[in-house]
Amino acid sequence: MESRDKAWLENRVRAAVEDDFYLDRDEEKRLKEEAAARGIPIRDAGLVANVELQRIGAVSERQLLDELDRLLHQFTDGDKLLDRKEERDAFDQVVIAAPGKKKGLDPRVAEDYVSSFCKVNGVRRSSGGRNWTVPALAAAIIALLLVTAIILFSRGSAADPRRGGGVEVTQEDRTEIDQRLTRASTYVERAQYTDPPERSAKAELDAIAQLDPGGSYRGEEANALRHRIVQHYLTLAERTRREGNREGARQWIERAKLMNVDREEISRKEEELGLTGA
Repeated sequence: MESRDKAWLENRVRAAVEDDFYLDRDEEKRLKEEAAARGIPIRDAGLVANVELQRIGAVSERQLLDELDRLLHQFTDGDKLLDRKEERDAFDQVVIAAPGKKKGLDPRVAEDYVSSFCKVNGVRRSSGGRNWTVPALAAAIIALLLVTAIILFSRGSAADPRRGGGVEVTQEDRTEIDQRLTRASTYVERAQYTDPPERSAKAELDAIAQLDPGGSYRGEEANALRHRIVQHYLTLAERTRREGNREGARQWIERAKLMNVDREEISRKEEELGLTGA
């Protein structure tokens, strides 16, 4: 492989994982298709990508799924049964980040794969912790509804008429905002901006906005994180566009829009990079 192609591929891998250190199957497929279009053999592209992922501590979803599949076969080929300990051991091996890695397999992807594996291979799954009985599930739902109603009532009763019906930020809200802002800052440092959706900076910042729509408590800090994320996405978009990857740059722009700030700056960058056309 020519050094120019190798450098391009390494840059392409870094661009794909820079925000989350996670190369999912769709990203890997696009990467290999782009490499093939440049005349790079698929096998060579895979080897270079693996080395680069290892160097920066990122992971390949496909490789982690291969490992999960191996473990599931090891545990179930003999008795066609996946007990709770075996399932937990398999999950721990792939979901928990390995030494030198910044991420593990997305738990949702792992769960979907285990379910599919058991169905396809006729494996009985005895992970009782995941299979709630109907009464227990109903009780949990009722309890959740009651707690939600109490919280909403208490917040509604705390409204200050002088603020036009706005919701007062209670001490309980402030404590939760403090905790969520700390988690959001941690996710930003890890470059977990928008993915996975439930464990990302965006999820925490959106929750803070619901608690305090007016941003009266630590709102400037929350917005500063949003601006920081947008700036990083715009940098990635510009870098990816320079490499000739128009679609990749468009994806970074769309992620920047999810933060709901700096709309004008995002639009200018989108136009500057030639991404506004059909």
